[in-house]
Amino acid sequence: MKATTRETQILREGMRALSRAVSQVGLRDRQEARFQVLEVVASRFGGFPLERYWKAFGIAPLSLGNVDAIGREIAAIVEGSGINPALALSAMARESLEEHAQRRSGAYHTDFRLALHLAGRLAPKLKPGASVIDPACGAGILLAALTLAVCGVDRRLAREWLAKSVFASDLSENALRGTLISLSCFTDDVSALQEMRGRWKIQDSLLSGRRAWSSSVDGGFDAVIGNPPWEKIKLSRHEFLQSKGVERHYGSDYSEFDAGAYAQQRMRAGNYGVELSARYGSLSGEPDLYVAFAELALELTKPGGEIALYVPAGLIRSQSTTMLRDTLTKRCSRLGMEVIENRARFFDIDTRFKFLLLTARRSVGTEKFEPIILSHARGSDSGVEVVGQVKIGRRSLANLRKDLSIPEVRSEAEWLLFQKLCNAGLDWSEEASPWRPEFVREVDMTRDRPSFSPKKGADAVAVVEGRMVHQHRFGAKSYRSGTGRSAEWEANPLGASALRPQFWISPERVSAKVRHRSGNLRAGFCDITGQTNERSCLAAVVPPGVICGNKVPTVTFPNDESDERVWLWVSLVNSFVFDWMVRRIITTTINYFHLLSLPLPPLSPESLPGRQLVENARMLAELDRSGAGALTMWKMAEVRAKSELIVLKAYGLGPSDLQLILSDFPLIDRGQPALPGEVASTVTQDCILAGMKDQEAERRFGAARKAGAIPFVPAQIAGASANVEEGQADYG
Repeated sequence: MKATTRETQILREGMRALSRAVSQVGLRDRQEARFQVLEVVASRFGGFPLERYWKAFGIAPLSLGNVDAIGREIAAIVEGSGINPALALSAMARESLEEHAQRRSGAYHTDFRLALHLAGRLAPKLKPGASVIDPACGAGILLAALTLAVCGVDRRLAREWLAKSVFASDLSENALRGTLISLSCFTDDVSALQEMRGRWKIQDSLLSGRRAWSSSVDGGFDAVIGNPPWEKIKLSRHEFLQSKGVERHYGSDYSEFDAGAYAQQRMRAGNYGVELSARYGSLSGEPDLYVAFAELALELTKPGGEIALYVPAGLIRSQSTTMLRDTLTKRCSRLGMEVIENRARFFDIDTRFKFLLLTARRSVGTEKFEPIILSHARGSDSGVEVVGQVKIGRRSLANLRKDLSIPEVRSEAEWLLFQKLCNAGLDWSEEASPWRPEFVREVDMTRDRPSFSPKKGADAVAVVEGRMVHQHRFGAKSYRSGTGRSAEWEANPLGASALRPQFWISPERVSAKVRHRSGNLRAGFCDITGQTNERSCLAAVVPPGVICGNKVPTVTFPNDESDERVWLWVSLVNSFVFDWMVRRIITTTINYFHLLSLPLPPLSPESLPGRQLVENARMLAELDRSGAGALTMWKMAEVRAKSELIVLKAYGLGPSDLQLILSDFPLIDRGQPALPGEVASTVTQDCILAGMKDQEAERRFGAARKAGAIPFVPAQIAGASANVEEGQADYG
């Protein structure tokens, strides 16, 4: 187990003791030895005779030396860990997966804090005698946490609960054995454990479906819980090579590639995806396993039953989950989405990763459908705390978001603001609209890599990468040296943008369409971003004579022959208002579906405010090539503040709306001197509000200017400390 999650840090000593205990047997027996040692420990907590347990489940004891001493040592460590023994043993019983296998299976094990949190939410809704199933149980930590929440220290109740109520299935027999070890901590009655285990199934739950349980429960389960696999059913060349032990990073070549073996594995994955798509109507495109499991949960749950699943945050925002959202909103009378970030290190993945606790009640009869409850929670070393909750009416959501994607608003005020913006804006996706965009990814940084050259040839043009694009800036970073992850780039000061690319490409190596497109002005945006970055939407006008990599999708407006709409679009999407909306619907990437789902203000290049924004965007591009220095930065700040005010007015917003919006950008003005007695500068906010004739803002802005603060200066350029949270200080 990796020691990067909070759980593995707590259980590190227990895992070390377990490893020492099993090291005395041969490699072939170590998996079995590990289970038997944990069964020794479980017998101490459950109080059952170990020999009877092993006989009941057909386990032949290995020679493990003094098992009593081993059991005492590990039990003492577990008791001192602060984690309930059943949950601790579940964590220690998990099958260890290599990174590539974990990614391919999507098996990210449930942290004990998350297990307790789910159980605490679900247990009060269960009646005595309720039946519950985890159809992809892993080592059973969710079932253990729910047993703890339902039964507490009542061992008589626990015996009845285990014997009658707990169901489980998994692809792995080892997973079910780990689940049994965990749950055996609650009772000394081996016959109850036998009765429970007799109902469990080793199966692919997605293929088996509800029919596998038709004889076990009448009409469905009272509750379905789970942390189902989070991966798509696909096989990339990168993951295929990693599964063969080849160390590589994205962008590397494929010199050690077995095309035949890859094709066979990919075909198997494809066939499995086709079979699942035929069974589960919510699947689309590249099937997501968790989507199928969510639909399976609805199948398994009886009317009036409860569902509680941990799933990726893509459920509330991805285009591929549109049908699942529709299904849930139509079939569940109560629906909750609780957004949780991985900052508390629940999983051994990026700390910015967001996921959900999905809770739902399957509707029964004509009962009233309640508003969707969108909650936000944060983790601590010991648990999970809900820190905000918003009620989102289903009809209101359907009116604003055709795909039923749920904006990540954190308060009633934010939900009202989001509705206000949507009602004030215009849909720019309509075919006849002059705003109808054409989005193109011009070249692929991996697939087209053989056509790239580090040196400029006679007819070569620059390849534009994501980090070269920032707000109103084309050439925000210059390439210095290195390749891949070790490539070094340098941020160019405001006023000193420059085109210094890592790669060049001959126009003859691209399609005729891309070649033609590269000869025209268009907008480009960086699609690698984040909700918590200093700014999320980073767009600039891209001049003719360059070709953009796939991380810089480009935008044109075929229904308008004028270039002015490109300049206007860049002004609009770089505004704080539009950026705030973007942050409600993305996590770490932004694509054209995200952009098209957000309304633009009702402006055109022909209107007076539209012409002003076009002129401002042109001016910013010129100033960014006029030479670095404070004078340039001030001129750019003044122009940007004017643009912000125009956009605010176009959306019908006022000062209070602006303050709510800017509260979502805590990283702006890092590197700028704060006013006396304050810990952070607010010079950008004060600059914009001063333009709205806010007297207090005018005073603060004047004081900030005297202190040397300059608005709208990215922190990297200002020389701010690099000591910021992961993923929050970059250009993209």
